[in-house]
Amino acid sequence: MPVPLKVRQGLGSLKPLPATANRLIDALQREDTSLASVSEVIEYDQVIAGRVLRLARSAAYAGSMPIDDVRSATLRLGTATILELVLGDYLRTLKVHAPLYDLDEDDLWAHGAASGLAVRALKQERPGTPMPELAQSAALMHDIGKLVLVRTVQVRPADILAICKTEHVTWVEAERRLIGCDHAEVGGLLARRWNLPEALTRAIERHHDQPIVDPDPIVDAVVFANYVAKSIGTGLGAEGLNIRMDPAVSSRLGVDRDSFDRICLQTWTWLGDLRRAVAA
Repeated sequence: MPVPLKVRQGLGSLKPLPATANRLIDALQREDTSLASVSEVIEYDQVIAGRVLRLARSAAYAGSMPIDDVRSATLRLGTATILELVLGDYLRTLKVHAPLYDLDEDDLWAHGAASGLAVRALKQERPGTPMPELAQSAALMHDIGKLVLVRTVQVRPADILAICKTEHVTWVEAERRLIGCDHAEVGGLLARRWNLPEALTRAIERHHDQPIVDPDPIVDAVVFANYVAKSIGTGLGAEGLNIRMDPAVSSRLGVDRDSFDRICLQTWTWLGDLRRAVAA
């Protein structure tokens, strides 16, 4: 079923990604990218440079050596984390009340941020699991389609909840039946409009697939991270935990109940650190 015209037209309602984000995405995909070139990208954006320095000095990333310049901060944080910061700043500029999902202005950002941190916690918990750097950014951006839908459709959460109850389906399936598409599909369209990497785009548009056909590590990571972020209470809104996660995801990632609990706790801790760093 094609995405409704009014939704496709709404793809242009969001401003493009900042140039710094596009440059960092390009850097993550190139094997020959140097620390100096990444630092140079950041130094040209004074606002981001200041944020990178503050984050590198925060409790979440504190190290034994002092951080005095952008290059040292880049080395400590890594390109993927800095890209998350840039994308997170972008998402915060899109603050919008989301009545369709019964979410407040900061809820979508917090859920995306928690999802990105959940991927980081997953990598820490399962260091032997192959995990491309773009997985964290994909997790952060996975619900970008919701920002389009809240701008383009006039639907009440009660309407979707009614379908969930009477037809015994998930929130996402009720979206498809009522709107003609779901937020993951719309997010994929937006990612392609922005020319984001295919691996990142695929994870955004498939994070609610059940089951996942031809899975890959980024899709699995985003599906899992979304569930972690919901489990610690971010981005629940009207949807709540009315989602289904392909049970094979946890198996492929090597996560059992104990490691899931540790990942949730670590994500919650880091999210608190991030909130404090952002407020500073």
